[in-house]
Amino acid sequence: MGAKAPATVIVPRGGPPAGWSATPTPIRTPTTATATPASTVPAAGVTAPAGGLCPTSQLAVRSAGGEGAAGSTYENLVLTNIGTTSCAVRGFPGVSYLDAAGRQVGAAAVRSGPAGSTVRLAPGALATATLRTVHPGIQEGCTEPGQSTPVAALRIFPPANTTALRLTLPGVSACSSPTVQQLSVAAFTR
Repeated sequence: MGAKAPATVIVPRGGPPAGWSATPTPIRTPTTATATPASTVPAAGVTAPAGGLCPTSQLAVRSAGGEGAAGSTYENLVLTNIGTTSCAVRGFPGVSYLDAAGRQVGAAAVRSGPAGSTVRLAPGALATATLRTVHPGIQEGCTEPGQSTPVAALRIFPPANTTALRLTLPGVSACSSPTVQQLSVAAFTR
């Protein structure tokens, strides 16, 4: 991977972005990101622009920020073009938790806010998407012992890709029920 760019945080100090509700999310400190083939189709983003779509192999992901609000954490998923040519992203990433065996834990992220516009990424350029995570123990279906479980990573499908990136999450737990909506994500922006 290329050199890491400085973190960009787009969550305003006054609270979460417009269109987000005030429901809780877990704080995590990702340490690694790797591309892995998908075993299922991701939650699709907006249809990719013709020609120049960023393939997963040309992207790296990291987490930036991490501000809490009413039982939730807002952080930015930052995609970096690590390739040698420009490419584009448009829309929402597919995001879900994975356990240590690589199995999905809980529900995949729902989309929040508008679809956004095409973000052109020159080599080394960044695009960010805000991820909201509700902390375990807040929502119905995740308040009792045994309703949350340790997770190992976030699986992140760049828009219109079927190969995912992984962001390691040391010491994080999530709701195990697929009916508890604990993740929501905005579209990528510059």
